[in-house]
This record gives sequence, structure tokens and C-alpha cells, in this order.
Amino acid sequence: MQHSYTSRWRRLALVATLGLFGTAAHAQLATYSFTGAAGSEPTVAVDAQPINATFGPMSRGAGVTPSAGANTFSAIDWTTGTTPDATDYFSFSVQPATGFQMRLDSILLDERRSGTGIRDWVVRSSADNFTANLITVNVPDDTDTRTNKKIVLPAIFASLLTPVEFRIYGYNAEATTGSWRVDNVKTYGLISQTGGTTTPVASFAAASATVNENAGTIQVPVRLSAVSAQAVTVEVAIATPAGTATSPADYTYTTQTVTFPANTTAPQNVNVTIVDDAVAEASETIILKLQNPLPAGSATVDAGTYTITITDNDTPTGPTVSTVAALTVNDAAGVPTQNTQTVSARGTVYGTNQRTAGYQFTLIDNTGGIGLFASANIGTTVLAEGDSVLVTGTLGQFNGLSQITMTSITSLGRARRTYLPRAVVAALSENDESELIAIATPVTLVTPTQWTGAATAYNVDVQTATGTVYQMRIPANSDFAGKPAPTTPFLLTGIGSQFDATTPFTEGYQIIPRRYSDLSFVQRAAEPTFAKAVALYPNPVANQLTLRVDGAGRGAQVEIMNALGQVVSRTVATTELTSLNVASLKAGVYAVRLTTAEGSATRRFVKQ
Repeated sequence: MQHSYTSRWRRLALVATLGLFGTAAHAQLATYSFTGAAGSEPTVAVDAQPINATFGPMSRGAGVTPSAGANTFSAIDWTTGTTPDATDYFSFSVQPATGFQMRLDSILLDERRSGTGIRDWVVRSSADNFTANLITVNVPDDTDTRTNKKIVLPAIFASLLTPVEFRIYGYNAEATTGSWRVDNVKTYGLISQTGGTTTPVASFAAASATVNENAGTIQVPVRLSAVSAQAVTVEVAIATPAGTATSPADYTYTTQTVTFPANTTAPQNVNVTIVDDAVAEASETIILKLQNPLPAGSATVDAGTYTITITDNDTPTGPTVSTVAALTVNDAAGVPTQNTQTVSARGTVYGTNQRTAGYQFTLIDNTGGIGLFASANIGTTVLAEGDSVLVTGTLGQFNGLSQITMTSITSLGRARRTYLPRAVVAALSENDESELIAIATPVTLVTPTQWTGAATAYNVDVQTATGTVYQMRIPANSDFAGKPAPTTPFLLTGIGSQFDATTPFTEGYQIIPRRYSDLSFVQRAAEPTFAKAVALYPNPVANQLTLRVDGAGRGAQVEIMNALGQVVSRTVATTELTSLNVASLKAGVYAVRLTTAEGSATRRFVKQ
């Protein structure tokens, strides 16, 4: 079949992005199939690859006159008495689309001839200025003989960023009538991205996986949506929230980096080790996220997370260990849905013991907080803030405060994980109950006479400059006894609580400071003179905090303390401006304490 093709060049731009699961290489680069009715433009179907294809007409040498209808794409006739020569050819070009390169390995031509002429044809390319024959074919002198010829291309076609033109010449020394045609052209090779318009996206190969507690070390696959011309690294870190499992009790994992070599999207794995303990507990989860793709701009990361669900393999010998969040679900009356049931929970102890006999603390895990209570000591167990414990008891509520009345306490040592205060900017609510919180702006006493300085517990109302009022409950058995009422504004940290005797228990929310240092005074009357010039900025801060003091404050010891009062860094203010690097600190509220021979002053800042 003959197909008409005009003398003007035609371009078909056929660009396809790599699929989500695409690989860096394709065994078949492209296939061009020419079909169409006689006298019409050929329809060119090209495999969806990131290339462009350009097709040219027949070019004729001097003195060569085509017969009627002979100026066709797939069949060329010569008039008797003329001789086709080296200027007679049909051309086609291929080139990679923007941002891609290609390697051509071979070309397959499906050609035929008819009549008694045109016995030879050759293929040349622009890669060597059309001077060398890639292939020379002698067509048998038979009518309508079809020949499939594979052209293996040399190394000069290994990496192409610009177009390459191929010319198919038909000529011999005979002056006879004949025709030849090319039915199909196929090119084979590989394609790879060189940093074009599509930026690769790193993502998890799945959204989740479920494993048994005895699975040991498991692999989490990460993939890249498209190839990159340069190696790409991506960090796999614990997400926020991190899930209900805790480390190292349930698993061990620290941030790992995966590397995608250049020009490949082969999945890369990180390893998570699951700890097979002897504690019967509910299924727990670990949540991972992707972050920090490098080099900058080489890729982006998908916002999705990967959740590993750990199925327990221990035979229950008692109550199932629950998350705090599962225990603090209330019904319409404001009572825990598991009220009066025997439950177990694991977490970190917070607060000071408000009882002289027994216990009154708060237990916090990574899902929330709940009260702990016992009217008498349990064995010889002594609890202190920062202890990691497993407790069992009866779930209930006391004046709206959900709590576990404990019957057993298992000490798990000092907690490896601590929690920073969550900033509160509005009135307290159920969401703040038994949580470690910090009022975001300074407060002052509403009625100073409420401050009794007694060793027993009492309530004091405080308010912000905008008029939001909070009830601060001063705990018993704390270092508040004998302290004078604050006369200046202060920042307040404490544990959310509640005292509401009426269902549905939606009022009476309180904040209980754990110790006197949870009151960080903006300016204390008893502070030394140099404290008046102390300033911290910017506040909140992400990386670098500047401390300003006057001459009297030079030489002061500077300590940064976390919410537990633990010192996390020390330095000396040798000049009026001291730079404090806080980039490695976790987000939360911290205090800076300056100490000189005159005394000490404390200021708070928020680490973002």
C-alpha cells in the first residue's frame, strides 16, 4: 500500500511522563508504524515514550524524475532510463524530549522491493555526517521480496541529548524501473531522565503493613516516581504523632537515609526492629514519614506516612495494656466508656505526689494523659516524676477527672522519653485534662488574697492581659508552702486538671503547677538589678537565640532548662550579647536561668 507524503517536513511531538511505578529503562524505546490510505498523510503511531519523532520526504538527485504517484512515503518509483544515486534518500529523526536522554541500541527496518531495479540500499546517520554506511543491503531480484534488517548501532549512539537523523538511500547502477518501500521502522534502546520538567517524588511503596511482634527486623520500601540524573537521598523518620508503640520497649529505630542512585527508581529499604516482649497488650502502631530530600531541588517527598501495626503474640495473663487515649473516651454523661473496668496502661509519671500516704500523680504516654490514684502505698514503690511505669487498676473518674485507681505498679526504670508542654492560648477544656501545658502569655493574680502560702492545696485565679481567666490549683506537699504571692506577671506551666461535681463534667478545669519554678516571672521584685536588662529574642525561636544583658550581667552563668527542670546546656555570658544555639532542642517551652553573685533571674522561651 502506498501512502502520500508531502515534501514539507512533519513533526510529531510525542511526550509521555514516566509512570508512578516507572523504571529508569525501557527495553523498547519506540516503535513507528505507518498506516493510511493512498494519497493521504501517513498515520504514525509511536509507543508512549519521552521522545520526539520527525519524518522527512524523499530527496531526489539531479535528473531523477519520479513517475506519477511515485512521491510517496513508503514506495518510490524511478522512471526508466534514470539512475537513482546517493542523493536519493528518505529520512527520519529521533530526539529525546526536554529533560531526557536516550541510548539507541539498534534499528529494525521492514523493507521490500518490486520490479527489476533498485537492488541496493544503505542507511547512514547524522552522527558521522552521513559518511559511513551503517548497513548495506542487496535486495534479491525477486518481485515483492520482504526483508527485515536489524542495524546494530555503534557506541556513538549511547547517550543522545540532541536529534539524530537517519537516511535510507536506494540506488544502484542499473537504469531500470523499480520500487522500494519501508513498511516499519523500529528503534530499540533506553531512556533516562536528566532533570526535566518532572521532579521525582519520593514516597512509601505502600501506606501500611501489619507484622507480628516476633517479626524481628522488617523492611520498609521507599520508591522514587521518576529517575534523576543525580543520586537522591531521603530521610525516613518517626512521624508526629509517632503511633502508639514506644521505643525501645516495642521497637528500635532511629532516622535512616535511603539513597536512590542516578538514573534508577529501584525501591530502597529501611530497617525497623520489632521487640518481642512478654507483655500482653493491644496492637500498637509505628508511624514513619519522609523528609529532607537532597540535593535541594532534586526531588520532593510525599506527605503520606507509613503505619506499621504490631500484633501482640503474648498470652494475656491480666488486663490488656491500653493507650491513654483509649481509656479517656467519655460517654454523653462525661464518664469514661470503660468506667469500673480493670485496665492497664504504660507511660511516664508527671507531677508531684499530692498525698502523704498513697499516690496522686499523672500518667502521660504519646496519646494523652490520665490521673493516677491510690489511697495507700503499693508495696514499697516510690514514684517520682520521670519514672516509666506499667500500672493496673480500676478506671473511673473523680469530679470529672478520669483516673486509674491503682492496684499494682510495675517500675520500668527512668523514662527514655519526656514530653514538652503544649502551649495553650484559650480557655481550658477536656482536651487539656492531665496534659502537660503552658499558658502561652504571662498571667497575673486576679485576687492576691487567694494566695495563702499554706502547705495544703488551694485555688488561685489568674488572668492574661486579654482577660482570659484560669484557675490555678496550688498542690499540697510541694515547695509552694511559705512562698509569697506573686506581684508581677509570670508564665505558667502545669498539668491540666478538673474539679466538677456535676454531669456532664464540662466545667471546673484547672492548671496545677508542679513546683514553684513552673512560675516563670517576667520581672520578679526580688530579682537582682541586672535582671531588668535581661532580654531573649527572637521568641519563639527556631535555631539561634540571643541573650542580652547589661554590664552587671556579664560573667553570669547561663543555663537552659527543660520542662522537667533538667539543665540541657550551660555557658557564660561574656559579653552583652550572647548567642545560644537551640537548634537541636525539641519543640516546647524552656527556661534560661542566669546566675551571678547577686542572685539569679529566669526567662522563658518557646522552641519551635
